[in-house]
Amino acid sequence: MTAEPLSSSSSGEKEGNDSSINDSVGHETTFFDSQREDRMVSPHETDDGQTVQYVDRDEARDPAGAQYMLSSQTPSTSTFETPLLPPDSPQLRQTPTRSLSYNANLNYVSSPLNPNPSLSAPGSPQPNLRLRSQSRQSMHFNRIASEDSQVLAASNLASLPASQRGSMILYRLAVEDDRSTLIRPKALLNRDSVLSSSEESIFSLSYDSKYPSGASHARGTLVPYAYDPALDEPEEDDPLHDLNDHRAFNSSGFPIRGVLNVGVLILLILALLSLFIIYPVLSYFYDHSQKDVITGNVLVNGTGQVEFLFRMAQLIDPETPSSAATRTGFDGLPYELVFSDEFNTPNRTFWPGDDPFWEAANIWYWSTSDQEWYDPGQITTKDGYLSITMDQNSKNNLPYRSGMLQSWNKFCFTRGYIEVSISLPGPNQETQGYWPGAWTMGNLARPGYGATTDGVWPYSYDSCDVGTFPNQTEPDGSGPAAALHSNASRSKYDYELSWLSGQRLSACTCPGEDHPGPSVNVGRGAPEIDIFEVERNQLGSGQVVSQSGQFAPFTHDYLYLNDTQDQWNITTPEITTENSYRGSVVQQAVSALTLLPDNIFQESGAQFTTLGFEYWSDPSNPSDGYITWQSAGVQSARLGAGALGPDPLPNGTGVSQRLISVEPMSIVLNLGISPDWQTIDLNTMIFPAEMRVDYVRVYQRTGQTNVGCSPTDYPTKDYINRHMDSYMNPNLTSWNYQKPKNSLYSGGC
Repeated sequence: MTAEPLSSSSSGEKEGNDSSINDSVGHETTFFDSQREDRMVSPHETDDGQTVQYVDRDEARDPAGAQYMLSSQTPSTSTFETPLLPPDSPQLRQTPTRSLSYNANLNYVSSPLNPNPSLSAPGSPQPNLRLRSQSRQSMHFNRIASEDSQVLAASNLASLPASQRGSMILYRLAVEDDRSTLIRPKALLNRDSVLSSSEESIFSLSYDSKYPSGASHARGTLVPYAYDPALDEPEEDDPLHDLNDHRAFNSSGFPIRGVLNVGVLILLILALLSLFIIYPVLSYFYDHSQKDVITGNVLVNGTGQVEFLFRMAQLIDPETPSSAATRTGFDGLPYELVFSDEFNTPNRTFWPGDDPFWEAANIWYWSTSDQEWYDPGQITTKDGYLSITMDQNSKNNLPYRSGMLQSWNKFCFTRGYIEVSISLPGPNQETQGYWPGAWTMGNLARPGYGATTDGVWPYSYDSCDVGTFPNQTEPDGSGPAAALHSNASRSKYDYELSWLSGQRLSACTCPGEDHPGPSVNVGRGAPEIDIFEVERNQLGSGQVVSQSGQFAPFTHDYLYLNDTQDQWNITTPEITTENSYRGSVVQQAVSALTLLPDNIFQESGAQFTTLGFEYWSDPSNPSDGYITWQSAGVQSARLGAGALGPDPLPNGTGVSQRLISVEPMSIVLNLGISPDWQTIDLNTMIFPAEMRVDYVRVYQRTGQTNVGCSPTDYPTKDYINRHMDSYMNPNLTSWNYQKPKNSLYSGGC
């Protein structure tokens, strides 16, 4: 390449802020068809002080630049169909020429990067015309292709039909790992930019190109690519954006869609108003009278519905016949019904929480070596009776399953008369092996929970003496003699009278010790009174029912007083006899045996018969009390409180008067099987075996109702709550708390 020095302009025409620039910088004019534009090149000073401008001639300073210069020259015109023309276009490029001009009207033309207004007429004043002197030499170039056009030219759109060529250029930021095939301009080797514009020229070598050169795009630079909207896939909502597309609008002119939208909104508002305003108001006036009736009825909810789980409306079952509402007691006094359950509602269940008065045990009754597991699933109601079923399906390593129903801590009564109507399991009266029972126990002990019975069962004692001691003997083992040895005991117990651990809640309890009340000076316990226990008659044929009371502490040889009829009396000697069994090291018993009808067994009629007892006690007068048993509605035996009188030393055990129970008593219904009760003869038994209970009814003297498991004079609630873990764990065999100190035993208080 060669360069010629150019002298500075002598025209002296300057204007505005360009004067300083025009004085020191030469210009080169390039022609693009009918328009021309000066290109500035670097100025230098000569030895004589003149400023000269070097202008590039036909050759670039390096081959890559020359190639780029050639590729960037385009014909004088371009259209959408031909965005640019390649170098071999038939429209020949104009050869660059040099010219000198000092006419501003010819030297400066309007362009996008040099916006000068067109001259209206030669010689007319142009107050805002931007003037600069004509360079001595200039080069005439073809129209330089825009960088955007280069992108289009480099793409393959030129090969597409005219209707499918891209119509715009879009840009995106490049990333470091960009591997896109999007078009970028050709790079100029060893140059920082590809021909870009400065402030006043559209063709210069500065750093403002939007297409930086290099092997790859640096992160953050703009990458151009061609985009033709006509090639987009049509979308479903396109007609909505085209007012001329009649598919998006109803040609009828009636706004059906709008009317429907408004209508739906109106309906929605009306529905909400009806739901939250109109309906509540109407419901209030419509249900007001019904709600007034059920207000205060705890067994009916606010909508007048009874809960799904069975709940009796009251203590007295509404289905109890009116004829059973009262009775005359064996003591000649009137009694009234205070509780009943007729079991007429079918499919009742008795799992914990299922029933307000009953709960089925889920335990092994280990204390009597039972062979059944008590399973709540074995108890239900059907055909108007309670069904307790025993089968030979083993559970928890026990060969039988059966059921035990308790009212412990749910329903209790103190004094009165209880009656059950039952039929018994087995094929006939010769069966032997079952242990059906119905009995009551003081609420301070929970049947089958050994920790709770320890030290309270079967105590019914309110004296402070040796009767409260463990084994009923002195701490040093010195006596009493009747307790150290009893001929009525057994060899397996070393003929000792008692193995009880002592009365835990005695009248000897030291102040401040753990006691249920009402004070530590009141002896408490859990006596047992049995309605019935059935066994094979050992003295003849048939079945007998044992009806008994069990007490502690014991008299010598488990004897009770029976010198008078007030103490002990059998009223049906033809079917009832005194039971020779009087007790063992864990209980003293007074009982009678009564023959049962032969048509009450499962396969011999399954008729119901009634069994029960009536009892009375007076804590202020312990000698005024009794228990009277009945079988088949007839009084069978009577035990008076006198039979439980003191047993003084030296021949006796030194205990005082035992009491007919003053404790609130819970009810137990169960069907067991144990060799401790009687020999099990499977040849005389059937399975499944069923004990049926037609009803349970409780009466008390008229005007002396006392029901509940925690009466004020003999409370149990707080004590049970303080030791709930003992009452809920059937695996505990002894009391798991510190026992209260006894003021008379081993150092006292």
